[in-house]
Amino acid sequence: MTEISPLSVVHPDAKIGSDCVIGPFCTIGAHVEIGARTCLKSHVVVDGHTSIGEDCMVYPFVTLGIDSQDQKRSKGSVSYTRIGDRNTLREFVSVHSGTEVGSVTAIGNDCALLAQAHVAHNCQVGNHVVMSHSATLAGHVIVGDHANIGGLAAVHQFCQIGPVAMVAGMARVVQDVLPYTIAEGFPAHMRVVNKVGLERAGFSAQKIKEIRKAFRILFTRDLRLEEAVAEVRKEIGESDEIKTMLDAIERSQRGLARPDSATFEMNVG
Repeated sequence: MTEISPLSVVHPDAKIGSDCVIGPFCTIGAHVEIGARTCLKSHVVVDGHTSIGEDCMVYPFVTLGIDSQDQKRSKGSVSYTRIGDRNTLREFVSVHSGTEVGSVTAIGNDCALLAQAHVAHNCQVGNHVVMSHSATLAGHVIVGDHANIGGLAAVHQFCQIGPVAMVAGMARVVQDVLPYTIAEGFPAHMRVVNKVGLERAGFSAQKIKEIRKAFRILFTRDLRLEEAVAEVRKEIGESDEIKTMLDAIERSQRGLARPDSATFEMNVG
């Protein structure tokens, strides 16, 4: 049975699933859909055309689906915010709706957004993503499955963070971070393959070995990037994992957060 505190304001047109809990001082707009067994603890604002999946836990002072802060946004335009199942959104998290008419800000399933994390307009966040305290995504950022963004890290608009990548705390990301790598610094550079993250995500030792070899071919040989990509295909082939890396390179809009001379993968045998 759904429980709604009498101290909350829930629009009569909002769609609330079965066995939900809406705690005190929440505000739920007319175009909101909330899936079964989701709990809004207290002081949560959900507005705009927003859907929240099943079994989510939303902590106090979270704001979801409110208007984008993009100054180019047209007043009165309809855009969307979609949040999947089994997500945890801690205190003061903010997720804004898309900017353009009909556009979407989306978060997948099984994510953990820790206190004060921010997801800006038009971002696409995958499944099993962790955003630590005060991690910030600017508009149109894409984050792959199983990525981890450290506390106080900031990601520039239109950047892409690949699957199973890790961005270190306090990093300033202004270019793309390839799948399966760890990036850190100000500005951030890719430093090493995310071996621990790959192991936790179920990658075999052989797959991890191939990914590390691809990383070294791409960035340690005296080759132009296009030549290095061709060399990876020649020496390793195109398994699903290697294809994911190479596809990320070829679709990059902002360029890569290339390793520098301090990069660990360049300095070990």
